[in-house]
Order: sequence, then C-alpha cells, then structure tokens
Amino acid sequence: MIRMTFFEIYKIWSQKKFLVSVVLIIIVNIFLLWYINLSDGTEPELYSYKALETDIKHMSEEEKYQYVEKLYEDIQGIQIVNEVLMYRSLGGEMGQALEEQKMQEYSHVFEQYYETFQEGSYLKYTKTLEQEEAFIREIYEEMQKVYSYDDYLDSVQENKNNLGMISIFAQAEDNFSSRNIEKSAKDYENLKDIKTRFYPSKGIVIATENVISDMLLVLSVMLFAGYLMYEEKEKRLFYIIRATAGGRLKCIISKLLATFFHCIVITVLIYGANLMFFGATTGIGDLFRSIQSIAPLMESNLHLNVMEYCLISMFTKAMVFFCFGAFLVFVAVISRQSFIPWLAGFGMLVAGVLLYCYIPAYATVNWLKYVNFIGLSRTENIYGGYLNFNLLGHAASRMVLSLVVILLCGVVGVILSVVAFLKWGRFENKKIQIGFRINLKPHSNLLRHESYKILIMNKALLVLLLFMLLLGYRNLTAQYILTPRETYYRSMMLELEGKLTADKRTMIEAENARYEKAFQKIDEIDALVVAGELEKKAGDMMKEPYYSEVVFYPQFKRILKQYEFVKETNGKFIYDTGYLYLFGVIDTDLLWDFMLITICIILAFGNVMAMERGRQSWNLIAVTKKGKSAIVAGKIIVSIIGTILLTSVPLICRFISIRKNYPMHGLLTSLQSIPEYMKSGIHVSIIGWFVIMVFVEFLASLIVMVVVFLFSRQMKTWLQVAFISALVLVLPLVLTAMGFDFAGKFSLLPLYTMFQCR
Repeated sequence: MIRMTFFEIYKIWSQKKFLVSVVLIIIVNIFLLWYINLSDGTEPELYSYKALETDIKHMSEEEKYQYVEKLYEDIQGIQIVNEVLMYRSLGGEMGQALEEQKMQEYSHVFEQYYETFQEGSYLKYTKTLEQEEAFIREIYEEMQKVYSYDDYLDSVQENKNNLGMISIFAQAEDNFSSRNIEKSAKDYENLKDIKTRFYPSKGIVIATENVISDMLLVLSVMLFAGYLMYEEKEKRLFYIIRATAGGRLKCIISKLLATFFHCIVITVLIYGANLMFFGATTGIGDLFRSIQSIAPLMESNLHLNVMEYCLISMFTKAMVFFCFGAFLVFVAVISRQSFIPWLAGFGMLVAGVLLYCYIPAYATVNWLKYVNFIGLSRTENIYGGYLNFNLLGHAASRMVLSLVVILLCGVVGVILSVVAFLKWGRFENKKIQIGFRINLKPHSNLLRHESYKILIMNKALLVLLLFMLLLGYRNLTAQYILTPRETYYRSMMLELEGKLTADKRTMIEAENARYEKAFQKIDEIDALVVAGELEKKAGDMMKEPYYSEVVFYPQFKRILKQYEFVKETNGKFIYDTGYLYLFGVIDTDLLWDFMLITICIILAFGNVMAMERGRQSWNLIAVTKKGKSAIVAGKIIVSIIGTILLTSVPLICRFISIRKNYPMHGLLTSLQSIPEYMKSGIHVSIIGWFVIMVFVEFLASLIVMVVVFLFSRQMKTWLQVAFISALVLVLPLVLTAMGFDFAGKFSLLPLYTMFQCR
C-alpha cells in the first residue's frame, strides 16, 4: 500500500508539465499578492511595515507604546500645519475664514510643527504626507487594540454580569442570546494570563489570509485529481487492475492517500512561500508571541502563539482541500469525460462563494455561510475569531462545528470514492463528437504563420494582454497629489508660461519683494531676541505671521531660477512638474514597470525557439526553400512588435495620468528651460528628449527580448529558458526592489532609466 501510494505521487509529480504547473502556481501566487498590495500613492508601501518592525524590534512594550504614540502625535501636528497652509493657498474669504478658525484652535500646534513641516523630516517610513499619516494612524489604532486586550476580556465578563442582573428582574427564560453570552464568558475566563506583544500585523495577515492563495491551491488539487485518473482511463489500465487480487481497493486507497499528501505538500509550499516573501518584504514579527497580539485575530479564545497558529492553519487548509480533492476523485471515477471533474470543482467553488457572500452573518442560518468549502478554508475565522452558531436555541462553537464538518466531509468523500471505484466506476474516457467542422484556408505567408504559432498556439497573445492590463492599470491609477506648495507653484507658473513680458517681470519682482520684506522682519525680531530686548516666546509669536508669509518660498525659488535663465537666454517660462514626473526626475517607481515588462517578455517569448526543438521541427524547416533563416526572421519580427507594443503601454498611461494634475505645455520649448536640465548642455526640445527617452526604453526592452531569444535558442525546453532568464534578468530587479541597490548594476535597469535625470 505504501509503495503504491508513493508510486501514485511520483507518477504525477515526476511529470514535467505538472511540475511546471506547480512552479507557475507558486510564482503567480507571490506575484499577484505582491502586485495587489502595491501602494496606489495614498496607502503605505509594504517596506514601511518592515522598517517600523526593525525600529521597534528591541524595544520593551512600554517603549513601543511611547514611540508609536509620539509618532501619532507628531503626524497629527504636521497634518494640522498642512491643513492651515492648504486653506491659505485657497485664497478668498472662505479660505481665510477656514485658516483663521483652524489657527484659533491649534495655534500652538502650528507653531510647534511648522519648522518640522518646512524641513520635511516628518517622513520617516513613507514618501508622502498622505501615506505617512495613513500608515501611522493604522499602526496607532492597531497598537491601541492590542494593548487593550485585558479591557476586551473584562467586557466579555461584564456582559455576563449584566445579563445576570437583567434576568433577575425580567425573569427571562434561557434563549440563544443568554446561552451565547454565558458560553463566551466561560470560553474567555482562562485567558487572563495571556500577554500581548505589539508588532505590525500586516505581513502575517497577508501571508496567512488571502483568497488568491486558496484559489490557486484549489487549482493545484484539481490538476492533481485530474492527472490521478486520466492516464489509466486513457490507456484502459483499470481493466487490468480490476482483475488483480485486491487490486481495486488498494488502488483507490493509494490514490486517495496520494491526494492527501499532495494537499499537505502544496499547502506548505504555497503558504511557506508567502511567509518567507512577506517576512522579507513586510515583516511578520516575533513568531512566538500570542495569537492575540495580532489585532485582527484578537478575538481568538485559544492559547496559541503565531507559529502554532500558522502550522495548525496550514494543516486545516490541507484537510479542507483534501475533502475537495476526494470529491473530485469520486466524480472522476464515475464520469466518462475528463472535463467533468473540472466542472464539478468549479460548481463546488461557485456554490461556496454564493453561500459565503450572500448569507448575512447575523442570519439564523449563518452556519451555512461558514460551514461550506469557502468558509472552511478561511481558517483565520476558525482559529482567529470567535463565533457561536444558533442551533435549535443552543450555542454551538464555530471552531468545533467546522472541524467536525471537515472530518465528516473527508470520511464521506473517501467512502464515496472507494465505493464508486469498486462498484460504479467508468474505466475509460469517452470523447465527445462535435457535429460540425470549420474549414480553415491554408496560407503560405510565413510571418502570418509564425504569428499564429507564437501568439495563439503558444499563448503569447494572452500573456501580452494580461500584462498590458496590469501595466496600464498600475500607471493609470497612480496618484499624483497636488500639495499646497505645488498648487501655489502651478498657479504662478501657468500665468508666467511663455516669453518674458513687462507684466510678468513686475509680478515676479513684487512677489520677491514680499518675501524679502517678510525675511527682513524675521531677522529684526531675531536680533531683538538675541539682544535681550524681547523674550523668545514673544518673539516666536511675533514671527508666526511672517513665517506664514514665506511658507511657499521654496517654490518661489524655483520660479526665480527659471526667471534668471529666461533673462539670460531670452528663453521661455514653462511649468515643469509634469515633465519632472514623466522624465523620472521625481521618482515614479519605473523599476516596477521594467520588472513587469521583463517578466512578460520571458513568459510570452521564452518558448519562441524552444518550441521547434521540442517538436523536432528544425530538421524539417532547414530543408525548405526559404529555410531556417526566414522562419527565425519571422519569429524575431513578431517578438519585436509585441515587445514594442508592451513597452508603449506604461509610457502612454503614465503620460495620461500625470497630465490630469500637471499640465504639460510647450513641447517644442528647449529642454534647458527646465531648471534640472539648465546645466546639462543638451540642446534639444522637450519633445525631442521625450523621443530619446522612449527610444532608450524600447532599446532596453528589446535587449531583454534578444537575451530571452538567445536562451530559447540554446535551451531544450521552455522551463529551462524561463528559469535561466528569470535568474539573469529578473533576480537583480527583485533584489533592487528589496533594497539591495548594487544588484541593479547587473541588470538592464540603468539603461532603461539612462536618460532620466535623478
């Protein structure tokens, strides 16, 4: 029996197609989890959580509390300064009224944090004020919840005491509500000894609670169950097995055991990869802290640490997927078509999703919401939450009921599979005959034929469309925030754009005089304070209105820089912020775009040459009239066109997204009109520089394509091409994204960003 079980596992796991499928599932899982958790410009980046975890790692719990509380207090003060300046930038009576109202409430806060705001030193973990405020607020609220665990336990017991007092006067009979409260108090009464320790919970939550990983696990089980029965049915081997003594029973049991071990292995692989990836990029904290230290899991009534929770959670998921796999094996045994188990699997998924999504949590039959395939796979609810079901007026623990249902489903699935195999089995596949045919006209155009082979047969078109959508969505949804300072700069520059005139000169000189007067007053007050004629506190209060006057002076200095250049060269003013984003002077995370482009090229074109070797077609192609060179030329042309179209998507979408907030006029103006390029010595127009940038990005992508093409020509299989290409082209980019900047020097990223001034 054991030998047969290992044979069943080896038979499937040794197949190259299946191994490739498993590797792709793990890679796609990590990629999708990484991609959907990318910041949209308003939310914190994943590395922010890792940075905070590193800072508080060696602090005591009291020091952590004080540190996060100080961060929260500071960012609130900075936010008040930002609001005051934003109201000031609005102008008019409304803006002035809002500013005065805010200053009356928070004048001391404005004074305390104004200089910090000016310096920009408040950005400790993110790149923008909006991200910093959202990140620290999230961490602060999570910390408050974790450190109030004792209060939460007290509230559970208090509910029980209140119920007792009400019952005395109301003489209420026992019902589900009262029984639920009594049971909750009893389940939580032994948790007083649990001590919570704070770490950001983002990493551990994403790594252990995500629908994407579960759906990919389902896919792997469906693949395994399909392979498990397909070969024997296709070759009609079950007729031989049925004739052996005890062969049928041992055969089906070994297949079910193989399914069980597969579910455990694939669950550990996928969720283990999740934990390692998010542990490295986001941080998962101390694995030996109590599960109640994770804010979303604080309702758990179990004595578990995070490590134990992860292990139990993975084993429970494996059991749920085994139940799913056992039912698929049953369907595969009784069906004559190989696609029927897939239909049954998708049917079970759809039923579970409908029950989970559309039955309210407060419904009387809410147990149907949680005790189905989708609900049972959400182990964070089973072990990290607390809920009692109303079963005939009695409070039934969700955790206990869920585990009982998983056990029963596993037993039922095994029994059905065994009985079906012994009595009702269909031991060969029957092909469906389609009653019509489509006649395709042959053609002799090699380019069209290679396009069909690469884009349709090799699925490159699907890969290209998917990555174009990802790149387009990423760039179109990127947030380019207009700060109060940028609003001031934009309004000034849009008035100044074009040639220098007398009116523009007067406007700049008047604005400059206003700033000089404010700075002069500040210097005079400082002199009085130094001389002892004025107290420092009084001096700070006197300087406050003048500080408000000069708040936008850093932006005005940018205007003065252009003004001096325009006077010297008889050039033109231009509003340049949009171009700074477009050309990469202001960081736009071009690394991620290039990484996605590289991955797409590997997936789409990695098999361009290897596919002919796999089919042993080169010997046949070489003796044709046009020969091998014409075929290779066709492959290169198709790959070049696909690569150029792919690389164009982020460029176009980035331009559209930036232009929404930052007008970009004067494309024919000299590049040196932009202050960052004044001393570059490059005598081209802005549109000329943009064309050069586009050409260089195309060149970098095409070199990636050529490298993949060369690997494809040398390697025997697509899997080898993908592995070597990822190792050479993608790994340096991943290391760069993780903070190892030196790795970028061993990639094509410097070329991709070569003409982008930083």
